[in-house]
Formats: sequence, structure tokens, C-alpha cells
Amino acid sequence: MNWALLIVTFCVGVVEAFTNQFRSPTWVNHLQLSGRVPELGNFVTYAFIHAGWLHLLENLLALYVFGNNVNDRLGQVGYLAFYLAGAIFAGVGFVAADSSGLQVLGASGAVMAVMGAYLALYPRSNITILSLLFFVGTFEVPSMYLIIAFFILDLIWKMADSVAVAHVAHLSGLLFGFGVGMALLGLRLLPRDPFDFLALLQRWHRRRQYKMLVRQGYNPFGYVARPSPLRVDNRPHARPPAEADPNLQRIRDLRAEINEAIAHHNLPHAAILFMDLRTLDPRQVLARQSQLDVANQLASQQFFAQAADAYEQFLRHYPNFEQIEQVQLMLGLICGRYLGQYDRAKALLTAAGQRLHGEREIAMAQAEMERIEPLLVTPVIRS
Repeated sequence: MNWALLIVTFCVGVVEAFTNQFRSPTWVNHLQLSGRVPELGNFVTYAFIHAGWLHLLENLLALYVFGNNVNDRLGQVGYLAFYLAGAIFAGVGFVAADSSGLQVLGASGAVMAVMGAYLALYPRSNITILSLLFFVGTFEVPSMYLIIAFFILDLIWKMADSVAVAHVAHLSGLLFGFGVGMALLGLRLLPRDPFDFLALLQRWHRRRQYKMLVRQGYNPFGYVARPSPLRVDNRPHARPPAEADPNLQRIRDLRAEINEAIAHHNLPHAAILFMDLRTLDPRQVLARQSQLDVANQLASQQFFAQAADAYEQFLRHYPNFEQIEQVQLMLGLICGRYLGQYDRAKALLTAAGQRLHGEREIAMAQAEMERIEPLLVTPVIRS
């Protein structure tokens, strides 16, 4: 659908060019959105006409960069409805901002709505930019900073009373797109992602709560045993009620969220939540299959230190697992290849090698043993 919108918009621009509408507009005037007397149909048609090739191409480029991924998340019909609604909402913002006497045309408002949805859905992604100024080449910019920069620039230009560009339409479109994206995530009408904007806000809120508790004197890793008070007859009083752990409810909530994420096959999100859980309480361990799934996910995302910790937990709590040699092999490879823990890697690979049956796994363990053998520290005895 995004490609269809690109083609339709480009074709309309070609028709404008061949009918000389860029310099002497005639029929285009009937498709523009007027701030004085807005017509209902013009809230859509204005988004498909432009004031020149540069205006057209920069909107097409932005729609190509941001639109395809949003299209993937919303689906074909949903994306078309969202794009047209973004154009309408941007037009409403333009008309409502006392734009009497002005007219607006161009896809910028709808494109900014797509950028707003992209900010909600993909805040951690990078945008590749071609540089032709100080050097010739490409560089990457975080999409979050780029889109926020566009928003701030439009806000500044609007406050400066610039009328060359419909900045209000840009701002209205971006706010609409971001709001719709966040609402779809919050209502779970779209599948959640561990790196969407709502997930980032939730993790920031959890970190803020944790830091606040620590500043108030709470030590999540400290434990002091209290002697039971004695009565005169040397018999203990009834045990006073235990003090509520301020993190206990958060730990329960995190475990519930992890189980829900695993049930919905959202292992990346479960892995992120598990790291938060381990930060709160390093003693926490999941059910056997959940612990193994999360450890495998952490390894696949290259969080090697956290994956090794999760595998070590698994070995300690589930030593009778029927395929324990596979876990030992995986942990041994991580310790040897990525963490530099060669002694631990040797012990794990040796234990795994005694039970491995597959030729590929045996060859992998032997190859890693040969690689780390020269790296092992040999004790030196001085006479």
C-alpha cells in the first residue's frame, strides 16, 4: 500500500508538470485546502498535489523511508486508512489554526503522521542519511532524534510566524500519528515489541521507581536476621508480621509479564523483562522451559553475559534436565568465545563431551577445546 501511495502521488505530480500546474495552476487550485472556505473533499485531495518537483520528491523520499515499516505493522487497509486520516487531521489542524486567506497543498501532513507512528513503533531504529556537504558518504541517525528534531523545528518556525510552510499541518500530523501508534500499542491492537516507545517508557518508569527506593535507603540485596524477642519465661513472643518487601509486588508483576510474553511467543520482550527481574533480585529463576527459552533468546540477541548468567542458573536449579549436555555446550561456547572465561569453558565442554552424541556438537566442542587450550592459565611453581 505504501508503494501504491508513492506511485499515485508521483503520477499526479507528473500530470501537474505536463499541464504546467507548478507555474500556472488552474485545476490544482480546486484541489487545494483553503483555510478560508475549506471544502470537505479537499481534506484528502490536497495531500496528493504539490508546488514543484522539489516539494514532491522530498515528500516521496520521506514516505519511502518511514512508510514501508509502518505499512508492515498496520496492514494494507489499515495503513491506507491511517494515511488518509493523517492527511485529514493535519488539514483540520491547519484550518483550526486561524489560517484564513491561506491555502495548503502537499503530502507533508500525512507523511508527518507516518513519521509519528514510526516514532511510536520503531524509536530505537536508525535512519541512513546521505551526506553531500562536509563529506560524501552515508551515516546513521537514531530515528527518535531525527523525528523529534523535525517536530522542534516546525514548532520554532510556527512560533516565528513563518507562513511559507504549513507548520501547523506538520505538527498536527505528527502528533496524530504518534498518538494513534501509542494507542494501538497500549490497547494491544498491534503486537508489542520490546523496543517500541511504550516499552521504553515502561522500563524507564521501572528504573525510576527502583532508583527512588534505593535513594530512600532500601537495599535489595541486604538481609539482616533479627533475633526473636523472648518473654520473661524464656518463651518467644508470637512472631511479628513480616515487613512487606517494597519490591515484592514488582517482582510478581515482572514474573507475570514474562510468563505472558512467553505464552504469546514474544521472547525478545520476555528476555528484556527477565534482565529487569534479575536486577531487582539476582535469586529469581523461572520455570525450567521458560528459563531455557529466555537464556537462548539472550544468547541470540548477543547479551552474552546475561545469557551466561541465565544458563548458570539453569544448571544450578535443573541439574537433571535430560539434555543438560546441550546447555553445557552452549554455556561453554559463550564462556570461551565471548567472555574470556577459559577455565570455566573447559570444565563445561569437558562435561558436555561425555554425554554428547551428535557428530556436529562433538566436533564443535572439540574445536573450541583446541582453540582455548593455549589460552588457559598454566600455574607456575617456583622452587
